[in-house]
Amino acid sequence: MTNTVNKFLVVLVMLMLSITSFSQSRYIVFANGYRGLNFDSVTTSNNIHTSPFDGYWYNFDDTIISRFDGVIPIYIDGHHPISTSMHRTKNKSYLSWFVSRFGVIGNNGLGFNDKPNEEGFQIRFNNGKICGEKFASEFLNDGVKDTVDIVCHSMGYSYALGFIEAVKSNVVLGKILIMAPESAGVRGMDWNLFEEVWQYGCDENDVTLLQDGIAPQSPVLGIEKLEVGKGGRVFIPEGGRKGFIRSHHLKHWDWFYGIKKGDLGYFGK
Repeated sequence: MTNTVNKFLVVLVMLMLSITSFSQSRYIVFANGYRGLNFDSVTTSNNIHTSPFDGYWYNFDDTIISRFDGVIPIYIDGHHPISTSMHRTKNKSYLSWFVSRFGVIGNNGLGFNDKPNEEGFQIRFNNGKICGEKFASEFLNDGVKDTVDIVCHSMGYSYALGFIEAVKSNVVLGKILIMAPESAGVRGMDWNLFEEVWQYGCDENDVTLLQDGIAPQSPVLGIEKLEVGKGGRVFIPEGGRKGFIRSHHLKHWDWFYGIKKGDLGYFGK
């Protein structure tokens, strides 16, 4: 009798472990962008982190995570040297800031470095793909499709695209929040694979002085084909801080917290 009970308990434990290992999880992946001039010589290690780089996300990650019950936050590093960006060099970025200060009249982007750096974009995309392959091998289980939500900013956009490319056949794509994407028009995807897609940033039709000069904005490629009701673009509202740096840097995006549940562009479960 005792042996029978023991065997039953062993089978029960194995069954419970099996169910646990194949239960579905929901991950929210934060892909940061450029981490500042002090790190310009550094290139991402393509590793996966469970905590953010100090100061990058401010309170955005905590706010968003709190809206997704039971979500598992993951951080990936899309930082690459400025040579992979549209600016290409530090001096060109400084000159762009100086010249664009005179763009008070009109919206011609006077002084902006807005020519896409497709080679640099591809470098970031390829590294994001390596990161995605690591994520798939280290976090995903065979036989079950976990849900993955994405939050990316600036250079993190191209990096996130590579990440998505590596995992999309093995996961359910949930929601994606694209903040001030760098070189948004270079590459996109079939955004209808996601539950929701939101692009946030300045309006490129604003007066040049109020536009994002760090990553001159345009629609992410393919967002115009998004099905009605699945998302779209959200611009910095009247009263929000705008300018070469302020339209881009998350430090100045307090307006995001004013988007409440039920509003256009609210990002949550």
